[in-house]
Amino acid sequence: MKKLLVLLVATMLAVGSLSSCAAERTEVWTPREAPAVRMTLPEEEKLAAQQAILDKGTLLFSGKTNESYLPTDLGWLKNAQPEDALALVWACDDPTHGGWGVLGLNVNGQQLDIAAVSDQPGRERLNVYPIAQLVQQAGVETPAELSHFMLGAWNGGRVAELYLLEAEAAGELQQMLAAVADTEAILHTYTGELSNENAIPEAKAVYEYLKATWGTACLTGQMESTWMGSPDYEMLFLQKHTGKLPAIRGLDFMHNDFRGVVERSIQWWEMGGIPHICWHTGSDFASGYNESKNHNLNWEEALTPGTKAYVRLLEAMDRAVPYLQQLEDAGVPVLWRPFHELDGGWFWWSKGGSENFVKLWQLMYSRYTDFWGLDNLIWLLGYSGNGGNMAAWYPGDDYVDLIGADSYTPGANGRLYEEVTTIAPEGMPIVFHECGTIPTEGEMAADNAPWLMFMVWHTDFLTDGKSNTAEGLNEVYQSQYFITLDELPAFE
Repeated sequence: MKKLLVLLVATMLAVGSLSSCAAERTEVWTPREAPAVRMTLPEEEKLAAQQAILDKGTLLFSGKTNESYLPTDLGWLKNAQPEDALALVWACDDPTHGGWGVLGLNVNGQQLDIAAVSDQPGRERLNVYPIAQLVQQAGVETPAELSHFMLGAWNGGRVAELYLLEAEAAGELQQMLAAVADTEAILHTYTGELSNENAIPEAKAVYEYLKATWGTACLTGQMESTWMGSPDYEMLFLQKHTGKLPAIRGLDFMHNDFRGVVERSIQWWEMGGIPHICWHTGSDFASGYNESKNHNLNWEEALTPGTKAYVRLLEAMDRAVPYLQQLEDAGVPVLWRPFHELDGGWFWWSKGGSENFVKLWQLMYSRYTDFWGLDNLIWLLGYSGNGGNMAAWYPGDDYVDLIGADSYTPGANGRLYEEVTTIAPEGMPIVFHECGTIPTEGEMAADNAPWLMFMVWHTDFLTDGKSNTAEGLNEVYQSQYFITLDELPAFE
């Protein structure tokens, strides 16, 4: 029956419309009820407790948008104790700058940048900086050696309040924040199995391999382009310079390239590799990169079952179903990474904020898995490199199989890896699903960031000789630590 439904949808999509019976079916369908992902405390209670502690400190500065704090008298800082702390309450008053740097804490010429998170960038937030941290940042031995301090603000940044807290109040604040974090921690239920208990054997085999590999080796991955004369442009480049091919091939349903992606995914699987599919598309699920950034939704209507907007969203989302079903019919598992860089703020799927994103992810998961019975997908939750407040965007262990982030900053990005580990359930592999420069084995070891895989973005990031040199590529692809296509097992 499932195959018949999928064939019917494929036929209807080919002529550009869904039948009235399909519309009726989508109107009455609702996703499974999602379990609680984490507990949340009332915001007003948290803010009241926070302010009660801040009032015990000394208010140093309260500014306007883009107004910096550059004190001429540093006696308060030089006489501070290492156990004291600065408590910074800040916001970004330009909502278009979510994810951008908006503040900079500079001591003795060494600056620590502060970026506005994409989820509610205008919300006032608290950062705590122990004086000992500032001393370390400045590269000196004692607070008395701190000769320069500036708290800069730009791109809509605003210093709402800056306090100096003595050790007792600083410790009290840290204890309160830790207690809130413990209470609001993600409720993990991950058992080490795929989230879809009906997953096809090939998907289960790939997943077991990924879990066994994580921490001992790193899989090579390469994103393809389709406009450089051949969709194998990057693969041919790698073969020429390394004699090998990556274990994972990245593909994209962008611009409705459904048939091409399916064909290349099947070919890659038959060669022994693992396909990885993302989707740059607008909220119509029938467009490309520009629309993925420019579109948005009326989130309340689109996520309310029974509304026309909800039906349209489901019909649009279903465009990929027949093609993912073709892959399942061919026994091809897919690392499925929809709504990537989910917390970045630049794609439409993150413009509604974290709460709406979670509902959107859960909706697609339930639609594809429960309604259409797609059992070949390994669901990869892909954060951006922004960091900050990742937990708010997490849809729950029942909806995720792999978790990761991407960054185009060279190196192993250990800070980003650490942030992902704070929300990942124990045992779930962590992936570096996009990068410009491949991190070396030494960099990953030094940063304690054993990513399960990397995937270099296409065209110039691979071929310009700057992001990755030919010698560097060859060293990685010949290394025993990095797994290439020819080194993958047979997934049977």
